Amino acid sequence: MKRYPAFIVLLLATLSLQAQRTYDDSITARLSLRPRYYQLPDARPFAAAITPEYLRLLVDTLASDAMQGRETGTEGQRKAADFIAAQFKGMGLPPVADRNTYFQYIFLKRESWADLDLSVNGTTFTSRKDYIVLPAYNADLPSLKAKEAVFVGYGIEEGKINHYANVDVRGKVVVFYDGEPIDAQGRSLLTGTEARTNWTLEWTRKARLAAQKGATLALIIVPDIGEAMRANRRQLSLWGWTPTSPNADPLHKGLVNSIFISQDVANALFGKNTNKAAEVFGSAKSHAAAFKPAKIKANIEARMAKEVRMLEGSNVIGFIEGSDPVLKDEYVIITAHYDHLGTSGDVIYNGADDNASGTSGVIAIANAFAKAKAAGVGPKRSVVCMLVSGEEKGLLGSRFYVEFPLFPLRNTVANINVDMIGRVDNRHTNNPNYVYVIGSNRLSTELHEINEFANAVHTQLELDYKYNDPKDPNRFYERSDHYNFAERGIPAIFYFNGTHADYHKPTDTAEKINVEAAAKRAQLAFYTAWDLANRPSRIIVDAGK
Repeated sequence: MKRYPAFIVLLLATLSLQAQRTYDDSITARLSLRPRYYQLPDARPFAAAITPEYLRLLVDTLASDAMQGRETGTEGQRKAADFIAAQFKGMGLPPVADRNTYFQYIFLKRESWADLDLSVNGTTFTSRKDYIVLPAYNADLPSLKAKEAVFVGYGIEEGKINHYANVDVRGKVVVFYDGEPIDAQGRSLLTGTEARTNWTLEWTRKARLAAQKGATLALIIVPDIGEAMRANRRQLSLWGWTPTSPNADPLHKGLVNSIFISQDVANALFGKNTNKAAEVFGSAKSHAAAFKPAKIKANIEARMAKEVRMLEGSNVIGFIEGSDPVLKDEYVIITAHYDHLGTSGDVIYNGADDNASGTSGVIAIANAFAKAKAAGVGPKRSVVCMLVSGEEKGLLGSRFYVEFPLFPLRNTVANINVDMIGRVDNRHTNNPNYVYVIGSNRLSTELHEINEFANAVHTQLELDYKYNDPKDPNRFYERSDHYNFAERGIPAIFYFNGTHADYHKPTDTAEKINVEAAAKRAQLAFYTAWDLANRPSRIIVDAGK
């Protein structure tokens, strides 16, 4: 092989770099992006490993009948998790999750009401119309009957204000208003200003005090029951699963059972003494130190029988440690959910597009990064390829992760989420070379520009931003796992092929997957991640939407 003088080699390298910069500048100008000030290692040899054939093998396995629809908490989900872990192990990735495995075990709890009822003086009231009860903040209470309650103003005990003064509420129902005493000028009697204390901001403080006083039930009067329902819509869910730690105390520990009641229920409770109760309440608002509790004769019956279920699943972690001694402590997290809907009788919901396609894409991306690391060219930042469970039950695997993160969220640069990339929707029947991009500019304009640049240089897909419109009625931005990261202020981008006739149906099967389109979309996600993981500085949060 002919050798050239060192100065010629340096000249050629300089010319090559200058040509690359000129090419980069022409793209940024054409896309109206900011000029790029850095160069990246060549990612093309590693992106080439994301092939249609590789994705076909992965999709066919994940969407097979043997996986039984991959519903969280089932044997099918565990089989799928084991298969994904085996892929990471085969790439030489280290087990960095729970118990030195590839699994972050997620624990989900569902609390619902088997029997919920409230009646006062013979009148039965309606849940979510006349009163609301937050399941997680109440213990099981199959039956309660009382002939008397004690009105304790705002249920506060602090400084000169003691709404429990000279009264014994052990074994009794207590009634108090939400919030804290406010004078005619809108000033809190506790702070002397318009600022509110934790007695208003944390209603559980009152429930804890009532429990310490020995009360058996608290009826909390709220002025607008509809607004209370809107403010507590998540906690009101009677069907949803919520993440929990297996050793965590229940949220209701140390709290008295509590029911938020409307003014109509309060009026029925006070009966003929409604006006007197209003006078007593008035004294609590304007003369806090002079307030005296009042006993209320009333027949109160409540049933709060709970049903609690626990479910265990797992997120599967593929970790590629960064090569830079400083930047390796920052993380780019790439996600897809691998769970689906399971079975119904003899029918299997295989979930090939939703989301064996995205799962296969993330596995292939992990493989590409593993090959790059083995070749000694990165990534500088650490890359976490995480396949999450519990998405179909409410984005719960990713929500569990952000509540119990394996890597610091403050050091998480961005989230790239891949959910359904294997089909073509009706909007693009004449051009399968597209992908919907959602969320790229919601928190960081740099993330949007990185994706635009990667596509212009490498994949040349049609980037469709239809579903990125905040006014879009489908609200896809809030419906996949990236949203839990975005809620924590972490820039996130979501790749999606749109819905189709087989969405969430047993007919979403592997042979319908367009692996060529899926591979191209996964390559775009890889190139975007490559930039995020190798650029000199982490992207900034500058949009704040």
